[in-house]
Amino acid sequence: MNRKTQFRRKLIYLAVLVVMLIPLYMLGQPAGGGGDGGGRLAQMRDSFDISESDLGEISPASETMKLASLGMRGVAAAMLWKKSHEYHVLHEWDRLKATLNNILLLQPHFDKVWEFQAHNLAYNVSTEFDDYRQRYEMVREGTEFLTKGVRQNTKAPRLIWYTGWFYGSKLGTADEKEQFRRLFADDDVLHKSLLEQGIPIDGPEALGPYRKPDNWLVGRLWLNSGYDLVEAGIPIRRQTPINFYETGPKWRIRFAEAIEKEGVLNDQAQEAWQRAAEDWQGLGNRSVPTTESFTIKLGQLDELLRRRAEAIAEIRELSGEAYVKAERKLIDSFGPVIKDALLTPPEQRSKSQQSIAEKNQSEIVPNLAEVSRQADPSVRLRVMQLVEVVDDLDERLIKVEGHRKQINYPYWETLTLAEQEERTVNARRLIYEAKQALSQEGELERAIDLYEQSFEQWAEIFDDYPILVIDTSAEDLYDSVRDYMRAIDSDELPEGFPLRTFVEMMGEYGNVDAQVYEQVRNSQREKLEARKQELADEERQREADLMKAEEEEKSAAAEEDSADSEMEAETAEEPTETESTDEKSTAAESAEAEPTEAGEGESAEPESMDEESSEEEPAEEEPADEEPADEEPADEEPADEEPADEESTDEESTDEESTDEESTDEESTDAETAQSEPNEDEPVVEELIDEESTVQDDSEDSPTED
Repeated sequence: MNRKTQFRRKLIYLAVLVVMLIPLYMLGQPAGGGGDGGGRLAQMRDSFDISESDLGEISPASETMKLASLGMRGVAAAMLWKKSHEYHVLHEWDRLKATLNNILLLQPHFDKVWEFQAHNLAYNVSTEFDDYRQRYEMVREGTEFLTKGVRQNTKAPRLIWYTGWFYGSKLGTADEKEQFRRLFADDDVLHKSLLEQGIPIDGPEALGPYRKPDNWLVGRLWLNSGYDLVEAGIPIRRQTPINFYETGPKWRIRFAEAIEKEGVLNDQAQEAWQRAAEDWQGLGNRSVPTTESFTIKLGQLDELLRRRAEAIAEIRELSGEAYVKAERKLIDSFGPVIKDALLTPPEQRSKSQQSIAEKNQSEIVPNLAEVSRQADPSVRLRVMQLVEVVDDLDERLIKVEGHRKQINYPYWETLTLAEQEERTVNARRLIYEAKQALSQEGELERAIDLYEQSFEQWAEIFDDYPILVIDTSAEDLYDSVRDYMRAIDSDELPEGFPLRTFVEMMGEYGNVDAQVYEQVRNSQREKLEARKQELADEERQREADLMKAEEEEKSAAAEEDSADSEMEAETAEEPTETESTDEKSTAAESAEAEPTEAGEGESAEPESMDEESSEEEPAEEEPADEEPADEEPADEEPADEEPADEESTDEESTDEESTDEESTDEESTDAETAQSEPNEDEPVVEELIDEESTVQDDSEDSPTED
């Protein structure tokens, strides 16, 4: 009985097993060729794109290992992980690599296997070697390990991103980065492997300034391939989208910084920064997924603020008095200073009031929902719609501002704008050349001069872009200032040092806050502008006083010239009026002594002089002819009509002698004037000689008449 019962149970168990094979076959039947989709599980793997062919390359060895584990794959993988750690501790690198390969056969689609072990090789194992060449070999092992993982997991954007991160961060920021970058540029074996992977390292997007592949640019190409994969519809897993998308543009920035530190400070560096700015702007225009139901763009902040301000302005206009009352209630809740700044019309605000009003502008927006309820019924529906628009914009603004702060978007944007300027590249070039000169003998003065030129340019750059004071290059600049102080052998900064504020803040706090630096510099700039204005006013006043003094001197000189001209004119007129009488008496005396000889000699000489004067300046003969002096002797000579008495003759001779003395004095004065001003007095002398000869002729005739 017992035997039959046991046999019956065995048959039942066997029948149940046979029956169970049918649903198992229907569920687990593999897909075949000719359109055979296989069982239900195979069809589901195809629909969710998780089959071996969809995930990546099919590895027969991996499938064999899975079958050989007889369902104990997890246990085997855990044991292999433990073994890999032991081999790492014992520095048995070959066994470590073999163990890692076995782990990959058991867990080929587990992303963390590739990430962790690649990081272990590149970051941990590489430090166990002394020679940088051996370290580079282990770093390359880690990158190739990741590359293999990408081939077996073609729909894993995270692995692609991690590969690009390795090429950039590990090769470009390690202590041996200079050697690593040089070895990578000459690693033809690795370049060939990358070309097979589909990375165009021979294109312009991967080549550095020396026309060789650059690790930062190659890493960026890896990241771009990951971006293309996500845009094709593959979701990002285990990583925030903003962190995933920011790395590619940053690698452009790191490339520009790296070549500048290596001494490439020319148009190539400027072009590198321009391309970095374009990539960062592209990041700002990229749609980034968020935890909400909408996407955002980091460069859309100003646009969102503008739309929000327009919506609030329309609400204010439609709601009218309700909005004004709610706003005034908020303004009254502030202190007197803020209240006064907010109530002052914008065009009448001072700089401080303008700053206060801008800071508190968002605080005086009332509760828009309450305003909509108090609005006029005819516009209430439109106001409520606008309130919903403002609420949606507020949510988007919160996300945009949060993501921008998370990656410090404004700083990198400002950095790319500032660094692409020619003066920034020139400032870095001067620092580089100063350091080179400082390391050479006999170049101390040149190094000091280069440092001073660079500091002046950096002061202008920091004034225009204050946010750059928090950059890592600011720390390098501070070290350069200390080198400069050692070069000039002084513990104090020179008078008028352009970076004094920056150095003092760095020395006191160890770093510089961009906002504090901007405030300090603005206050200093205002004081400096005020002082410059004072100096300019003083200079203008001095110029005005100088011009006034010059005008007074000119006017005084003009008055003196006019007085001299008047005196000369009077001097020229007086001889013509008085010399007729003087010459008459002189002629009379000479006629008594030698009437014939004196008359002939003097008459011939004035005639020749008269001809010369008439040829040279005929215009000056007219006043002599118009003078009444020629007519007066004819009217006053009584000897021609009535003989005078002896007394009258004596009086006349006495008068003539006095007149002769005066004419003699005047002639001497005229002679001196002629020596000092020959061009002006020469015609006058000629006229006097001419008149004298005429008078003498008359005097010769008068004795004869007598």
